[in-house]
Amino acid sequence: MVSSDDHLKVDVYYNGTFVPKPLLYFDPDITTISDVDLRELDFEAFMELLSKVTRMSCVDVYFCVPDESLGEGIHSLYNDGDYKEFLEMGYNNGKRMKVYVDQYNEPIFDWIAADDGEEEGSEDLDCEEDEDSVFPDPESVDHEEDVELDANNHTTTDQFLNNLCPSAPLNEDKHDDLPQYPIHNEKQAWDKMEPILGMRFSNPSELKHLLSNYAVAHGYDLWFEKNDANREFKLGAIVTYKWIGKHFMTEIIERPKLSLRKMKAQVSKKFNLNVSVHQCRNAKKFALQDVEGNLIQHYGKLWSYGAEIMRSNPGSTVRVDVDLVPDSNSTLFSKFYVCFKAVKDGWQLGCRKVIGLDGCFLKGIVKGEVLSAIGRDANNHIYPLAWAVVCVESKDTWKWFIDLLMDDIDGGLGAGLTLLSDGHKRERNERESIWREVVRQWERERKNKAEMLVIFRRLWLPESAPGDARLMVRKRFSGDHYRKLFWRVVKASTEETFKVVMGEITSLDVHAYNYLMERDPTTWSRAFFREGMDCAAVENGVSESFNSAIRGFRRKPLITTLEEIRLFVMDRINTQRNKGMEWDLHICPAIRKKLEKMKVAQRFWMVTACGYQKFEVRMCDSAYGVDLLARRCACRMWQLTGIPCVHAMAAIANMNQDAEAFVSSSFTKEAFLRCYQYNINPVNGSDMWPDVPYDKPLPPKRRRLLGAGPSSTGAGPSSTPPVAKTTPLPATATTTPPPVTATATTTQPPATATATTTATPPAATRQNPPVVRVAPRQTPPRQRKPSERISKIALRKKIPGVGSSQEDPSVLD
Repeated sequence: MVSSDDHLKVDVYYNGTFVPKPLLYFDPDITTISDVDLRELDFEAFMELLSKVTRMSCVDVYFCVPDESLGEGIHSLYNDGDYKEFLEMGYNNGKRMKVYVDQYNEPIFDWIAADDGEEEGSEDLDCEEDEDSVFPDPESVDHEEDVELDANNHTTTDQFLNNLCPSAPLNEDKHDDLPQYPIHNEKQAWDKMEPILGMRFSNPSELKHLLSNYAVAHGYDLWFEKNDANREFKLGAIVTYKWIGKHFMTEIIERPKLSLRKMKAQVSKKFNLNVSVHQCRNAKKFALQDVEGNLIQHYGKLWSYGAEIMRSNPGSTVRVDVDLVPDSNSTLFSKFYVCFKAVKDGWQLGCRKVIGLDGCFLKGIVKGEVLSAIGRDANNHIYPLAWAVVCVESKDTWKWFIDLLMDDIDGGLGAGLTLLSDGHKRERNERESIWREVVRQWERERKNKAEMLVIFRRLWLPESAPGDARLMVRKRFSGDHYRKLFWRVVKASTEETFKVVMGEITSLDVHAYNYLMERDPTTWSRAFFREGMDCAAVENGVSESFNSAIRGFRRKPLITTLEEIRLFVMDRINTQRNKGMEWDLHICPAIRKKLEKMKVAQRFWMVTACGYQKFEVRMCDSAYGVDLLARRCACRMWQLTGIPCVHAMAAIANMNQDAEAFVSSSFTKEAFLRCYQYNINPVNGSDMWPDVPYDKPLPPKRRRLLGAGPSSTGAGPSSTPPVAKTTPLPATATTTPPPVTATATTTQPPATATATTTATPPAATRQNPPVVRVAPRQTPPRQRKPSERISKIALRKKIPGVGSSQEDPSVLD
């Protein structure tokens, strides 16, 4: 009989909560199992024992050696293999172990990876999730709904374009209904593979892969009877790192920073196998090496892809920029810009001179950012104008992008243009400082000929915004009262209304007033917007709709992403044109809906005529002068939007006239059809792209985080910094490969025009209210707060010394 001293003592922590940064198990109940010989139990029996001890269902269970912290030593307990490892570690570490029961199914390994940077490649900077489709306020926005922008995958049949694309999840049985053929189908779901007598394979590795899948899926060991005196098949280990790497290829493409411990836990849970961290490391290395080799081939066809666009769509602009590494005489991909002639011609003929600028991150194995310029068509829907892929978002890349855009649309010095950008968002990533520098550059080079609207919508940050920026605004200017005042001052259409609301903000908090005034109200308040642009948007909704439409494409490789965007725009042009030709309307449907809403609201306004087509429209204390002949209203909304405001609608109804006759010509069916009258010509498949005699660019090097944070330029460290080289494709399409030029390889190309943006201040008669100067408020240093989950649990359980119902629940002692 085994003595109780030889038993493994297990401390069971349950009824608590895992919290991150650092990983802790907060407020648990603890019990100890010491009178059971765990070596006589199997995994299922041990789980039943845990359920009896804790009196709760134990599904997600973890264990850790007592001498190690949770963040460094936690392991999952999912199957018999994990249980054997648990016993082995316990008896090798003083016969004592800790077991933790997670009743909330928390993503523990994701927390660990984000906290201590365990996973390989965690130094990459381009891993922030986008917040572009999250609106911080329920206010209506003036753009196309995302539901109308469903984009399909058009490149799934091209083997080259889909070589690195994430395939279906491992457990998705897409081929369940396919019959079993005598030829091995390598695309069949792994757990449905079954060896059939007479089945043929392309090579021995396919046979071994099928047998390994079959053995793992059914829990078999394999034995081969020697039946040939001359040949002997050697299977070796059933589960190798290559087998694991092949099964996790899709997940590693989507999440190249997958941690080893999480990978080990997924193998254990999915395949009921106990593998080592070393095997997972080799499997990940094998998968990444395979992906890297395919990436080199993928990036090597960038020149050919650009040449094919120029061949099939004459007059379009394609710009490929590479960085030359002097030591190796190789080139690295830097930037890719494209603007189709059909798109820019349609924009010049039928769209308003308003462009939304924004960027969104690429996902998966390819890192970078998609910069886009989005116009608005006559129906107030998105009109993708130009887009580019850059390795890093910086002042230089934005200037480069905008300068190419101005050249394409004949923007010249930017006269008559309005550029919209959510430049106040993501201040932690210095987006605001980037745009301020861009504006200064335009002021110097383009002489204030364009109007830059740095959109307000991110001044009021949502809860999902980065912590530093949220603390700066939300913590100081929190509350529904602030939010309503902020939106009122943003949507104030006259300077008088702007000053009144700013006065209310000053009386509420002078620091909030100064915060807004420091950000130049001429760039975010309607009171200072230029009249006649037929756009009064205070949010960059068109860019965010485009980012949402291409969300599924951004997980694919570079050329595949560009091709999916091209096909999406090409199909959209044809669809919108066919839709517009079916309209039996003079004004586009989205504009007509606005008119119908204002027809209902105008009934509450009293109209008094005071001259030929001049009226005074009044309701309670509000009164506005309306001139139908000049198409003006004192509220300025008619002049800003090009659509009659509610006051104008009341005057029009008083005259028994048709409101659609007073709508700007920018919103007519004719203007809509002019936008979409040109087609993007089809592009041949990747096997027919022309060869270009340029050095094939390599994938860009991964940027690593050194020091406290990234610089505004985003340049990563390197022993030999690459030299930027700019090589545009020929300006005219050709049927033969373009000639070799020295700009891509040996000599510095001619200096190109510096990209610019400009901000036009209001007229000289308009002066901003003075900034109120106050002494800085002295505040004691803030105590570090635990997470909200800890606060709620502590208050609910009334832990002594951790606050009370009379105290602020967000502050703990």
